[in-house]
Amino acid sequence: MKNLYLSTQIKAIDKLAADYLNISSYELMQLASQSIYDYVQQYNNILVVTGAGNNAGDGFVIANMARKHRKTVSVWSLVDGEKLPDDAKKAAKAYVQQGGRIVEHVEESDYDCIVDAVFGTGLSRDVEGHFAKAIKWINNQDTTVVAVDIPSGLDADTGTIKGCAINATMTVTVICYKPGLVTYNGKDLCGTLFCEELNIPHETYEKVKSQLFLLDHQVLNNVKFNHSHSSHKGSFGSAVIAGGHDGMLGALILSGRAAIRSGCGLVEAVSNNEQAVMISIQCPELMTANSIEASRLIAKTDVIAVGPGLGLNSQSKSVLNKCIEQSKPLVIDADGLSLLDKNKPFQHIVILTPHPKEAASLLNCSVNSIQNNRIKSAQRISRQYNTITILKGSGTVISDTNGDVYICPYGYAGMATAGMGDVLTGIVVSLLAQGFSAVEAAFTAVVWHAISAENCNKGIGLIASDVIHRLPEELI
Repeated sequence: MKNLYLSTQIKAIDKLAADYLNISSYELMQLASQSIYDYVQQYNNILVVTGAGNNAGDGFVIANMARKHRKTVSVWSLVDGEKLPDDAKKAAKAYVQQGGRIVEHVEESDYDCIVDAVFGTGLSRDVEGHFAKAIKWINNQDTTVVAVDIPSGLDADTGTIKGCAINATMTVTVICYKPGLVTYNGKDLCGTLFCEELNIPHETYEKVKSQLFLLDHQVLNNVKFNHSHSSHKGSFGSAVIAGGHDGMLGALILSGRAAIRSGCGLVEAVSNNEQAVMISIQCPELMTANSIEASRLIAKTDVIAVGPGLGLNSQSKSVLNKCIEQSKPLVIDADGLSLLDKNKPFQHIVILTPHPKEAASLLNCSVNSIQNNRIKSAQRISRQYNTITILKGSGTVISDTNGDVYICPYGYAGMATAGMGDVLTGIVVSLLAQGFSAVEAAFTAVVWHAISAENCNKGIGLIASDVIHRLPEELI
């Protein structure tokens, strides 16, 4: 996995990159712009839109490269060139001196590519005025839009939209990933995301400490997935999953199936008297119990999950408390999160799996507050409850008790359907039972779940059961 860096760290990262390459900041701009131009060179009629900051410099360099390759290119400059930072000003002058064309107002033309070089990662306020008008004009064009480093108007740290933002066809970010590109609105606005690292080794940035990490599929190569031939079901742990009360048995069954399918040796699904008998009919691989008191595994199980279809009545609260009292590694999801005693820290291993509304309840704030800074929200939950937190959503965020954060770039909108969270809970509890550490279980489950969903190729027709069936194929 790779580090993610906040906007306040980018200047230090750029300096380290230039020092490693033994070049000036202006030469680094040239190199970065060349890497972005490689994605633009296939187009013939190009409009480059430049704003303030050094992103404008990238835009001018890209335009100059296009001009030298005999492309039809114009630069629509939204800022007086004399007001640009030194490197950007130098790039603008070089473009003009070599015959480049700058326009102060957009000219209608049959552009096959628009390069967004309006704002970069340093944007700190809402976009307004003629900048906002330019962004809205770009978004209304039926053509390819390539964003330089980040779509203008997108917050590089949080993925929120600062007033308005470019909806790019593709985004080419340079040197390192920024968290806002891979969570919340970033996943929608970036289009296809590429990172050009300029062949700079990650060791170069060790002086800039980061607690943010971008997950990748390599987490599925964990040696704990390699089972010996002499193994038996007891080798892969046991789990109790409690929930599935009246009318919500499906949630419990989905979670139990996911736990079995992801490798847990023995899983007991605990419901209530009215429904427990149905579990074995739906999934004969699961053990069953008709109450938490009747559970045959609760006292000796390796891990417990509680919440899928649990309900919100007094019986539900009693089940939750019974699960917590076991002081075993515990996953709490769905209704279990709504029943928690607020701000009461746990003294044993616990993983919470809230979606934004549940996270808002845990922190006693609005959903907008959660979404406007998903990273800090996850960290706050982990700190207040002493837990691993999986904040679900676009670019799921996993936070541990040390403040380290992992973001999953996989998954898509089709996963927003009933039962998907129950499947994730089953995978998390399964990995815990198989000996993964709590944070390993959390981020490995999230990646496995998301990649499996993507590879079902069901579009908006995806259902939770599809993901369960796909899980084994991702480990082959």
